[in-house]
Amino acid sequence: MSDEPLLRARDLVKEFPVAGTGGLFRPARSFTVVDAVSFDLHAGQTLALVGESGSGKSTTARLAARLIDVTSGTVHLAGRDITHLKGKDLQEVRRSVQMVFQDPFSSLNPRHTVERIVTAPLRYQKRPIPGGTRAVARALLDRVGLDPAYIDRYPAQFSGGQAQRIGIARALAVGPRVLVCDEAVSALDVSVQAQIINLLRELQREEGFGCLFIAHDLAVVRQIATSVAVITAGKVVEAGERDVVFDHPQHEYTRKLLAAVPRIRSEWEAARRQKAAAR
Repeated sequence: MSDEPLLRARDLVKEFPVAGTGGLFRPARSFTVVDAVSFDLHAGQTLALVGESGSGKSTTARLAARLIDVTSGTVHLAGRDITHLKGKDLQEVRRSVQMVFQDPFSSLNPRHTVERIVTAPLRYQKRPIPGGTRAVARALLDRVGLDPAYIDRYPAQFSGGQAQRIGIARALAVGPRVLVCDEAVSALDVSVQAQIINLLRELQREEGFGCLFIAHDLAVVRQIATSVAVITAGKVVEAGERDVVFDHPQHEYTRKLLAAVPRIRSEWEAARRQKAAAR
C-alpha cells in the first residue's frame, strides 16, 4: 500500500443556513453538520464512517465525493486538491469517485431499462463505448453477478438486492478509483447484505479501488472495513484500524455503539475477559 492516500480529507466543515434567520440588521445563522473532520483512504482499503442517524457521516461522504461544496477544509484525490474544482475539472473527478446509494430503487430511474441505467455514466462523461452500450451493459451485469439477459428489464422487476447490484454496476462503468457507499446495504435483508458485502470485497480485490463505506450497523462494518472513523455531532471521536477500534474502544460513544450490537458486545466482552485473565 502506498503511503500517499488515495483520498485525503482535512478539517472538513459544512454549515447549512437556518431558514428564516438573517435580515437587514441581523446576520443569518447557520447549523454545523460536519465539524473539522479529517481522514485518509488508501487504494484497496475500506474506511467505514460510523455513527447514528444525524451524526454527519453521510454529509461527510458527499463532501468527499464533491457532491456538495465544503464550507471550509480540503479534499485531495491522489494528491490533487479537488476542493473547489468546477465545470470540466469537476466532471473529470466524477470519473474517479462514484456513489452507491442507500435505496437502490430511488437512485434508479424507473422509466429506464437496465442497459440505459448502467451505461449512463459513460454517456455523461462522453466516453467511447467499444462494442456499443448493449455489450457494455451485459459485461457490467455479469461483473456484479446478474444475468446479462436482464438488460432490457426495468428496476421494478428486480428485488432490492438485485437493484443494488445494478447500482454497483452503474458505479463501476467508468472504472472509479474511489467507491462511496452511503448506507448501501442498510435497506436490505441480512442475508442479502452479506451477498452485497461479499460482492464489494471481491470487486475491490480485483479492481483495487478505495471504498468509503457509510454505516450505522457495526456488525456490517466489522465484515467489510479495514479501518473505522466514529462520528457523532459532526466530529470524529475515535479512529483507527478496525480490530483496534472494535476490541479496544477508547471513547464512550464507541462503546455505546458496540453495546447496541449483541453479538459484537459478547465478542468484545469475551476478549476483554481473556485479556484480563492473561495478566
